[in-house]
Amino acid sequence: MEKLILSDQDYDYLAKGIALGAGIGILLGIFVDDIILAFSACTVIGIISSLGYSVYKKIKYRKI
Repeated sequence: MEKLILSDQDYDYLAKGIALGAGIGILLGIFVDDIILAFSACTVIGIISSLGYSVYKKIKYRKI
């Protein structure tokens, strides 16, 4: 159950991942001519990558 709980730092990573993914998605969507698809796809990629980074940091912290 402890793995499902997000800390304040994890929320920070998540918020930055969402913001960065959404921004890249909008810019990419302008060039692709499908802003909604690029926005959605890049936001999901940002969420997944930020959660992956949080897990990586937790694993790295435990080994030290």
